Amino acid sequence: MPTQWFELEEPDDYLDLEITEPERAFVEALRSHTAQWPSQGAGGEISRPETGDALLAYITLSDPETPLSLIDIGVHLSGDQLRGDRLHNQLFTLPDRPSAWALNAEGRPQELARRTAEWMRTALHRPVVLYVWLHDGYAYAARYAFADRDETLSQLYNRQYAPDGQAEALTEAGHAHGRGWIQTTGLPTPDLYLHIRGNLDRAALPSGIRATTQRGPIAGVWYE
Repeated sequence: MPTQWFELEEPDDYLDLEITEPERAFVEALRSHTAQWPSQGAGGEISRPETGDALLAYITLSDPETPLSLIDIGVHLSGDQLRGDRLHNQLFTLPDRPSAWALNAEGRPQELARRTAEWMRTALHRPVVLYVWLHDGYAYAARYAFADRDETLSQLYNRQYAPDGQAEALTEAGHAHGRGWIQTTGLPTPDLYLHIRGNLDRAALPSGIRATTQRGPIAGVWYE
């Protein structure tokens, strides 16, 4: 993670990041607005997406106790137009369908930087929890989520430790995407939750779920 938010390096052959004067004004204003932000479990970067000419400013939220990045949230700046949302985790593109918390704005660089900082600050304070499902003493599924809107950030499902027949039943019920990636939203109420970051007072947690501060082993592959 960077030591400062939204550091802007000089363009080089690898990044090919040429900054216009309005874009530089936006970045400088954004850095000013975020200069005092703490960096634990999050970081901010300036770049360009692989497709398009927009300037990209984004933050990455992670679990401070693991090397896992949970979500990239950012804005695309094109002239005096700004769009922000959850980003593709590799291409950094915006979704085809905006989320309920997407940002759309128009204005001067300094005003767009202020709007971006406020929007990102809100995202940083959203409650993130880790839900865990247990079977015979083993964690067989887990899910990081924004707990205010029950929005999946990253999830894991390990058929080896799951109840017999559950994966097949979930697949038949339509809770599997692509090549059999089980969607943990189709599971029953999680057994445990661990608060990862953000304001837990804003969370809408499932009824009856138990809180924990201890982490056990969770084996498997994480995916969106």
